[in-house]
Amino acid sequence: MTFLAASNLATTAADTSLGEAMQEGLMNMVVGLGTVFVVLIFLTFVISLFKFVNKMERSMAKEQPVKAPAAAPAPAKAPLPVAPAPAAPAGPGTMESAMVSVADEVEGPVAAAILAAVADTCGGRFKVTSIKKSK
Repeated sequence: MTFLAASNLATTAADTSLGEAMQEGLMNMVVGLGTVFVVLIFLTFVISLFKFVNKMERSMAKEQPVKAPAAAPAPAKAPLPVAPAPAAPAGPGTMESAMVSVADEVEGPVAAAILAAVADTCGGRFKVTSIKKSK
């Protein structure tokens, strides 16, 4: 049996028996499947190392000294008084980060409402309509 031999490519179907052809096909399949699983195991190993990359980046960020901002030059004129910024509100309707669980039926209308809310800044005309299931 010539396994993956270049000379085997020149032989015709009449030169080989059905058993030899099946054996060669089976060997090619085993080599192919083996290669696929070895590569998958290698990729799994590489992906498992990503957690160490994150730790290494954090430790490198801690090691770098924080540079103090350069002193600003003295202003030539006295600045105009500026009203203090209002405190950021917390609660519903704010951009405060929170873990939110939204059902699949709600995602579409919420996305449409957000798009309609920012339509003025995007320059588009959007309209949110209600779609009801017919009986």
